[in-house]
Amino acid sequence: MSAELGLLSLLLAVGCAILQSFAAFRNDPDGGALAVSAARAQAIAASAAFLFLLAAFAASDFSVSNVVANSHSSKPMFYKISAGWGNHEGSMLLWALLLSVYGAFFAHFQGRATPDGRFAMGVMGLLSTGVLAFIALASNPFLRQIPAAVDGRGLNPLLQDPGLIIHPPMLYLGYVGFAVPFAMAVGALAKGHIDSDWARRARPWMLIAWGFLTWGIALGSWWAYRELGWGGYWFWDPVENASLLPWLVGAALVHSTLVLERRGGFPGWTVLLAIITFSLSLIGTFIVRSGLLTSVHAFAVDPTRGLAILAYLIVAIGGAMGLFAWRAKSFEGDIRFTPASREAMVLINNLVMSSAAAAIFLGTLYPLLIDALGASPLSVGAPFYTATAIPLFIIGMAAMGLAPLAMWRKGTLMQALGQSRFALGIAVAGLALTVALKPGSIMGPLAVGAALWVGAGSVTHGIQRRKMRWTLDQWAMVLGHVGLAIAAMGMAATALFSTEVSKAVNPGDTVRLGTIVARFDGISAVRGPNFTAERATISLLDENGKVTRTLYPERRFYPASGMPTTEAAIASNPLGDLHVTVSALTEKEGQKTVIRGWAMRLFNRPLIGWIWTGAALTGLGSLIGGFGIGWRRRRRQNQAQVSAPLGAS
Repeated sequence: MSAELGLLSLLLAVGCAILQSFAAFRNDPDGGALAVSAARAQAIAASAAFLFLLAAFAASDFSVSNVVANSHSSKPMFYKISAGWGNHEGSMLLWALLLSVYGAFFAHFQGRATPDGRFAMGVMGLLSTGVLAFIALASNPFLRQIPAAVDGRGLNPLLQDPGLIIHPPMLYLGYVGFAVPFAMAVGALAKGHIDSDWARRARPWMLIAWGFLTWGIALGSWWAYRELGWGGYWFWDPVENASLLPWLVGAALVHSTLVLERRGGFPGWTVLLAIITFSLSLIGTFIVRSGLLTSVHAFAVDPTRGLAILAYLIVAIGGAMGLFAWRAKSFEGDIRFTPASREAMVLINNLVMSSAAAAIFLGTLYPLLIDALGASPLSVGAPFYTATAIPLFIIGMAAMGLAPLAMWRKGTLMQALGQSRFALGIAVAGLALTVALKPGSIMGPLAVGAALWVGAGSVTHGIQRRKMRWTLDQWAMVLGHVGLAIAAMGMAATALFSTEVSKAVNPGDTVRLGTIVARFDGISAVRGPNFTAERATISLLDENGKVTRTLYPERRFYPASGMPTTEAAIASNPLGDLHVTVSALTEKEGQKTVIRGWAMRLFNRPLIGWIWTGAALTGLGSLIGGFGIGWRRRRRQNQAQVSAPLGAS
């Protein structure tokens, strides 16, 4: 019964989304209130549909095709429920749910405040209508299977990991969150009014979306590091790039909006960035779910669904871009600033982030274009991105470190450098030390210097403002920039100083990696809730041969899906990780595969934990800024409403 109730709730959500758009676009005083009510009802209906889907997974209802394809009776309950969004249909329903929830919050807090806000509420309704209708017509997660299956085929074992279970909802909170600035940009273009007040209203939504997207990307890279068993944290995989693109342009958007709010500058550019950021989120959805690209992250390989998503994308992006082209000349900011002012630093950062996004976009989609033209297949790998994106990131961080210390409008280079003497000294010292430790490398030491520059510059800014009244804006900025510096330091150290060794071993053999000594103590068979495993016992030894820690990497086999996985064992500390995997050395004897021995592989990854610590701090800073600014604005509005009658009397 949950499937039928879920489908009914989904159809009800479609109706509410249509009503929301119709009411918001009507030139009727009561239309705004009706649109707000419809947005709330849509969020409730979409929530009900999603909960009914999760109930079917929790109950192992194998009369529902989606449950059969993605679950199994032997799975732990946590993975049964999370399988609800670990597939194409369920993930799209989660996408639609979050879009409805964002739309309801926007309608409640800002939908009726201004004419462009009301128009934006109508745009949010149209966006929801398209997604919900697509799910109901082309991607129904509630389809029945007759007769019911005895059991399911199980979720992809690679997805049965806490990191990846939390990763999609967090990523979607970022992806979908940029729909609000997108809708507000379209509303502002339609009503012909973009000013600092619009920036103040839009910036909290941008910060919240960017913060969640930061956390989502970090969780995805943490999963890749832990689950795929080779010691890396980023593949430049096309699907990973799909999430990085809106993050880069979103970073530019957040900073550009600050200039519009404080100085009235870059109005047209800011609106364009708002459109592009959400457009890249939609393109990411298209890439992941159309079958256009194959990846361990991708959910679908269905060209029909891909065409439907492409049509939605063309209408949404094409409509917004057309409106921008029509109105763009009306929004030319009259702002003057020196080449070393804070506005200039933000502009450099914007250009760098946008250029990096363009390079990654080209590298991701160019092979597809070549293939579509019938030319020889082309692969774009890490060397391309390292040569194009990494230098741009370093330039962007240089501007980022200088921006908080530069003056608005009249800043000079000598003034900014004078304020940042401490940061400059730290950066130069770090760069020189890195060159001494790793001669022959240039990008790595520059990255270390840039990371220290941003971190020390943010600390300097905080110290200089210690006697002033701190606002949430300052706390958020310092926390976000310091977090980014920590993450960049972790990436640079991992890239520069990582070491690894692989060796065939028998029980009792040891493997040395620098000062690390690991002893292979043998293999034992273990059974998990829905898998069997060969578990290795690895003892870490000190200089006296005493065991200091024991690790247990595994090679698992999941009978439901017939897939093996490698589960690494990781010994972590603040200075880095030891990442250990064990694999079987086999050979064929007739029709049988015989294990002849084992191979142990050790990876030493200095400071790799700093990547996720820094990303967590950056995301937290953005969320503090977004929720803090929104709460402060709401409180002021309430105070104004309360004091208005008193003032009148």
